[in-house]
Amino acid sequence: MLSIGQCYLEFVNKILKEGKETYKDSDHHLKEYLGNYYYIDDPLDLKFRAKYQHMTPELMLEEIKKGRYDIDACPIKGDALYEYVKSFEIRDDQGFVYTYPNRILEHFGVDQFEVMKERILTATGSNRAVAVTYDPKLDHDREDIPCLQFVQMLVRDGELTIHVIFRSNDIFGAFYSNMFFICYMGIKMKEEVNKEIMGEKLNFGGIHYHSTSGHIYNNDMRAARKLISANKAALK
Repeated sequence: MLSIGQCYLEFVNKILKEGKETYKDSDHHLKEYLGNYYYIDDPLDLKFRAKYQHMTPELMLEEIKKGRYDIDACPIKGDALYEYVKSFEIRDDQGFVYTYPNRILEHFGVDQFEVMKERILTATGSNRAVAVTYDPKLDHDREDIPCLQFVQMLVRDGELTIHVIFRSNDIFGAFYSNMFFICYMGIKMKEEVNKEIMGEKLNFGGIHYHSTSGHIYNNDMRAARKLISANKAALK
């Protein structure tokens, strides 16, 4: 089983060892690995899938706040990770060009989380429980556009999984917090659907992660190597 923490360390290590040097633009020198996929089937490192039946958004936030998921030399942990994950509940853009909660909960005035939930409740096996973040009208001439582009919730064999596509992902600086945010969204969906259905309840089956470009910026290389050095024992 693969946790967010284990995946993070393995992904950073892979890019450090196998990534190709490139320039995103004149100001951003980086190492990059293209066409990435991971199935993070035990995101919170609970060891047993059945334990996710009892995991709630509130309990997840509580454990993040306590530092249960802190990793030595990771750039975001503790209160910072807690605030980032909790931000899913904040619908406005908070003064930024975009935030993922704003794009998911208020995109074109549509709460896409609620749409996904209704589609799951209407047809458990639906492939239509999707959300997008890109807005051609707003983003076509902007330098900063959402890295997370697509979210899909699928229910199969009593498990809800969340599938995401990133057009670009800063693996050292953002992947870790991104995955906890996405895990929170999946667990929240599992809980809200379970409140509405009769009979056997859904479990949470984890995250299917895709990114076209996973990279580490050149100015983060030393810190990324320090992360791997501090966590050698955790790498397989």
